[in-house]
Amino acid sequence: MTAVDYLIVAAAAVAASWTRMGIALLFSIIFSLIVGTAAGTNRFFERLAIPVLDILQSIPILGFFPLALQFFYFLSPAVGSEVAAIFLIFTSQVWNITFVVYESTRTIKTELLDTARFLGMSTLDRFRYLYIPASLPRVLHTIQPSWANGIFFLVGSEILSFGETEIELFGLGTLISRFTAAGDTVGVIVTLAMLVLATVLTTFFVFIPLTHLTEPRRRHGGEVSGLRLAFRRLMGVARTIPVHPGHAFSEYNKAVAGLVRHVAFISSILRGVLFFVLGGFLITLFIARGEELLARVAAIAETINAIGLNTLAQSSLYSLARVGAAVVFSVAWSLPAAIAVARRPKATAAVTTVLQVVASIPVTILYPLFASLLAEQDELRAFIMIISATQWYVFFQVLSGLRNIPAVELEVADLLALNTMDKIKTVYLPRAMPALVTGCITAAGGAWNGLVVAERFVLGDFVAETRLPGLGKLLSIMTYGGNLVGSIAVITIMSTLIVLMNRLFWKRMYDSVISKLKIQEQVGR
Repeated sequence: MTAVDYLIVAAAAVAASWTRMGIALLFSIIFSLIVGTAAGTNRFFERLAIPVLDILQSIPILGFFPLALQFFYFLSPAVGSEVAAIFLIFTSQVWNITFVVYESTRTIKTELLDTARFLGMSTLDRFRYLYIPASLPRVLHTIQPSWANGIFFLVGSEILSFGETEIELFGLGTLISRFTAAGDTVGVIVTLAMLVLATVLTTFFVFIPLTHLTEPRRRHGGEVSGLRLAFRRLMGVARTIPVHPGHAFSEYNKAVAGLVRHVAFISSILRGVLFFVLGGFLITLFIARGEELLARVAAIAETINAIGLNTLAQSSLYSLARVGAAVVFSVAWSLPAAIAVARRPKATAAVTTVLQVVASIPVTILYPLFASLLAEQDELRAFIMIISATQWYVFFQVLSGLRNIPAVELEVADLLALNTMDKIKTVYLPRAMPALVTGCITAAGGAWNGLVVAERFVLGDFVAETRLPGLGKLLSIMTYGGNLVGSIAVITIMSTLIVLMNRLFWKRMYDSVISKLKIQEQVGR
């Protein structure tokens, strides 16, 4: 191939991959706005949705392979492979955005919510004029790390392999895999250069302009934040609603007086109905397919027994240690770095631009180039892979949270002549904590996701794995070996660990941070 041929093929591969990722990102945003808002505003739905999202965001992309292949591809071989690839990319992008919408919705100021209730706004109006404006700044800041995570799993999304079934879609991941397998160094370098160029252009012409749209704007000497804009939109809607003051307050007081009684009654009915519906469905399913279900459960139990409880326990502990180390490392540098950047607005654009470009360069595609340099350092290789899938979640989440600090709080800190450490303790850290916890939750999910390539990386004929065991390594072996029951068994164990961590640790920490922030806001008023 000539140099021109390499460039044309690489450019076409970028176009194909970027199209898939763009479609997946669009669906991710739509899904996140709907589900995240519902979870943040409805306690009953929150109890159902958040544990499910915790599991889904932490299931490695290989865990979705059987579903993507058996449902989408075999449903329609003509377009099913493309739909399967987009679905897999979607699973690597969506959860981070959904948790951001959930957090943004839960931290909306109480006076805005009270105003919306007082005006009797419909659910759709609140969604349009309150929840979307409050969530959009954080969503637009989160698009970039979600896009980078999609690139991280691009190879796995475009090369669908499960047992003897293997489907290759034309794109960056497939092209680099082919060049690597063929030993075509020129092809690999040209494709990587095209990837970096596309990443830089996308960052400068898409991500940075989008984030600038949400920057606080100066008007009449004051800053207008996303929530203030939401309040102004709310007031704009209020002007179009004919309301008699006495009647409005009368209806509002009636609603407040009966709130506890009605909510408790309706909630208990809904829980009872849901319990009986699910119970009836499970009983019917067991009667109709009882033997098959028992056979599958027995097969999973046999597989777990064949793998060995000792092996599974060791794999779980090693994977948990790797995930914990990656999250701690990410917080250790991201929190002080984000505070430093947020305190220097003039340097923010330049620093974030450089970091956005670096974050978008996929370590998975560069892996074969540095794997040989760390041939004997398998744990270091794995650690680099895991933090590349986690650290940017924490940094960009915290930075976007700090950008939403009300201007009045910073002005008061300046009037009181607080020193740097006092400002950090009283202003920056309290405002950063909700975003930090959200960043840690999504970073932990990204780490569990990244285990499957960190503990055992497969690119064509190139395979690199850790000597010590791990759940990601086990899942990779089961998936590429076509062992569906084994994959389900490993995913079940991984999901159980994730749910326990989220319910016993992350959920309690998140609720504590949110309640403290709400109390501080109440005291501040």
